[in-house]
Amino acid sequence: MWGELKIKERLKKLAEALASLKTKDGRREFYKEHKQIILYFVFGVGTTVVSLLSYYLARKFFPDEESVPVWLSWIFRITHVFGIESATALPVIISWFLSVTFAFLTNRVYVFESQANTFGKFMLEALRLYASRVATLFVDLLIMFLLVDLPGISNALYEFAAKILSSIVVLILNYILSKIFVFRKKKSLRK
Repeated sequence: MWGELKIKERLKKLAEALASLKTKDGRREFYKEHKQIILYFVFGVGTTVVSLLSYYLARKFFPDEESVPVWLSWIFRITHVFGIESATALPVIISWFLSVTFAFLTNRVYVFESQANTFGKFMLEALRLYASRVATLFVDLLIMFLLVDLPGISNALYEFAAKILSSIVVLILNYILSKIFVFRKKKSLRK
């Protein structure tokens, strides 16, 4: 019974929110109330585009171990433990770096409206973001390894779908980590 009431309340609130979108004031209020999530989604799409484009450019320019500088060739061998050369690891790492940099700059300014106004605070935010994104880098590497490298599937459309799936999982995890770890707001003390 309790769960049924909660579901009805949520459905009612959702219906009200959708109805409010019909008016300009309603859309403005909806945006104001959900600004952070809306902007995170918009810039998340931008980050995903940066990630996908840079992934495929890196995949095109570095299709195998012979195509990369010697100092990067070790990345292709990180999965040799499984008897497989990873063709996706280097592109994932390159796209990770570029997309995380894009996400940091946009999320800092537009989504979480960071108030860090000194170089030290800026660097602390950057360090936190890159550290939290290392965790999701491993999630991305693992998903691509399990879906593409391990089964040995070399179909561009399948690989694209795998990368989209991986990007969605990573986007959700990144929001959670950014919200609680990177751009957290200090709670004001009440007397």
